[in-house]
Amino acid sequence: QIIKQVPVRFDLKASHIPTYSAEKLSSMEDTDWNDFLQRVCSLLDSTEKNTGAARSKLNLLYYLSTVAVHKEVASRLISSQLFPILIQQLRAATNWDIRAKVARVIGLLALHTHKLGENVPVSE
Repeated sequence: QIIKQVPVRFDLKASHIPTYSAEKLSSMEDTDWNDFLQRVCSLLDSTEKNTGAARSKLNLLYYLSTVAVHKEVASRLISSQLFPILIQQLRAATNWDIRAKVARVIGLLALHTHKLGENVPVSE
């Protein structure tokens, strides 16, 4: 069976992190950027198994899909501590929706980054 992809939409009200625009993210100071990344990574790396946690992860992945098409944001995200967490989620997530969205975010980051290093494992 082929599953049709639904349009990417994230719910601002259900987000557990501040949802900045791509322009705001690309112009953030390093301390604000690191705080934002820390919150994103902790939410993605959460090991809770309830449906609320899965829904929060999916919402976050939808958000990352929308900002990953911005070149500066994609370049900052792919070279950050978020990328190894995405790879780990791709390997370990039991929810297929989460796996599909993680793969989509990784693909968008690889597509829109300024420079993709040879050591970046995007072929996962």
